[in-house]
Amino acid sequence: MATVETVLSSIFSTIPELHSGQLGLLAGALVGVLYWNGYRRSSLCLLTLFYLLALGIVPASTRGLTVVQAKPWYFCSLLIISSIGAIIGRAVWTRLPFSNQPRSIEVERQDF
Repeated sequence: MATVETVLSSIFSTIPELHSGQLGLLAGALVGVLYWNGYRRSSLCLLTLFYLLALGIVPASTRGLTVVQAKPWYFCSLLIISSIGAIIGRAVWTRLPFSNQPRSIEVERQDF
């Protein structure tokens, strides 16, 4: 039976790779929460900014981004996967036939 430790060690070979993936997942969750709450343009801009920061295209303090820029593949992959998952989840959620309004029950009047 596979444990969490064996699965993670088969995907990530070092701790910085694991941390880079975790930061990508958290960044994608932030983008997803913004998108879910209606800030679509802001969330897509933030997604682009995170991606460009990870690749080193946008200049930033390298002190905080050392882990991410060392292994950008893990960060970018989990960023994109979690962001797209949240965007698709929002699209599916809005298409479901839920109704928040109580249904009115119409009773037919019968004349006796």
